[in-house]
Amino acid sequence: MLNTTTMARDIIRNPRGRRRLRLAPAASVVAGLGLFAYCGPALAESVAFPGALGFGAKAVAWKGGDIIEVTTLADSGAGSLRACAQNGDRPRICVFRVSGTIQLDTPILVGSNIYIAGQTAPGKGIQIRNGNSTRTPLIVKNARDVVIRFLKVRPGPSVTPSANVDAITVEDSRNVYLGNLSMNFATDETFNIHVSGGRVVDVTLADSILAHGLDRSTHPKGKHSKGALICSFDGKSSICGRITIARNLFAHHRDRMPDIKGTDVGPIEVLNNVFYNPKSQFGEFYDLLGDARIVYGGNVALSGPSTIAKTPEAVQAFEWKRKWRLSIMAFDNKTGTPTGCTPRTFAVLNPTAKARLIPTTSGPFSAPLYHAKDVLEKVLATAGDRMPGDVHLDSLDQQVINDTLNCRGRVINSPDEVGGWPTYPRAPRIVDSDQDGLPDSYEAAAPGLSPDQPNNPWARPPGSALSHVETWLALRAGDLE
Repeated sequence: MLNTTTMARDIIRNPRGRRRLRLAPAASVVAGLGLFAYCGPALAESVAFPGALGFGAKAVAWKGGDIIEVTTLADSGAGSLRACAQNGDRPRICVFRVSGTIQLDTPILVGSNIYIAGQTAPGKGIQIRNGNSTRTPLIVKNARDVVIRFLKVRPGPSVTPSANVDAITVEDSRNVYLGNLSMNFATDETFNIHVSGGRVVDVTLADSILAHGLDRSTHPKGKHSKGALICSFDGKSSICGRITIARNLFAHHRDRMPDIKGTDVGPIEVLNNVFYNPKSQFGEFYDLLGDARIVYGGNVALSGPSTIAKTPEAVQAFEWKRKWRLSIMAFDNKTGTPTGCTPRTFAVLNPTAKARLIPTTSGPFSAPLYHAKDVLEKVLATAGDRMPGDVHLDSLDQQVINDTLNCRGRVINSPDEVGGWPTYPRAPRIVDSDQDGLPDSYEAAAPGLSPDQPNNPWARPPGSALSHVETWLALRAGDLE
């Protein structure tokens, strides 16, 4: 049923104090007690890690594979991230024994059956940026069963003009899980899912920060600070759907927060995200690829210092193809401004989006949902490359979080405007004396393991649904309570 307009003023607590958020009226579509029903895989073996959510949660074919150490920050060569990530389809986990910045001269083309476990890096973790490259630093193309977590991917301006510098691109791939990433300083869109005559299905982007797309930088079209482009395409017979965009913070982009197309292979779900300070537009939904079904639930859209005076709706739908149809399910979304900004009232849906609303059902949805009143607090407490105790949280991510709470910041043209790439102090290297893939510190504390004698990292402790290595990864990430 369609509820009446609601008004809310919420007190938001973050780990460093209290902030007040001013929320303008926003329409909500509510389906009753079953609104937040979640249908997700329950068995540990069937999901990538405890708590994995969305359509990409079943990226599991890396399990049982090799554990490969990343021991250098070099672009390539033995011990590099590239050497692990581009290692064909061989099941593997990339674990980091070093921390700091990896500078790339060509993209890393991530292969199949892989878990890039950034949470294993010591210190402030791993930051990836471009050197002489004119392309996206991390590309997942024609791949399957890929998990990438806890990295900072911040390419920066290309050395020559380029229309192809996202932070991460997923193309013609399936079973992909991207989580707790920090993506900044792209000159095209910050995140792109692309289909080129193939198929992109079962993808999750969750718990990440997408911020500071560069506007007047090295993109040939000029002004081009973009958030996320979901199901861009070229070629015929492209298939794109079953995609989850959940619990992310988008901040300081001109537009594409996010832009979505799709086909009838399955829905695209935009759940519990915070969209802050676009310059000209928030989200744009199109019918250009096929019959698209989009679920937009529990999101918070906030104008900011860069947002134009005539604030656009949080969702603008456009129908340009008579043969295809948009279907939009929208519920429990809020719009407004953080404290510090002049209050603004703007709608969730534009007239075309309202005309394409379908009745809200109880789901099931691909991810569990928070109510919108809780979204800002929860997303800002967990999004980005950070672990329990805010390990890996750096000054740039903290600045984006503070901007969102206090109505600060702006769309930028250069990384220098926000202090550039953070530098990290040297961190102690991770030690694995017996070379079994498990660090000494973990083995010393785990019953039945020894740092002096190789153990089978894929063995399961009695009564556990997880192997030793999965338990270690989950503990580092905060997946286990």
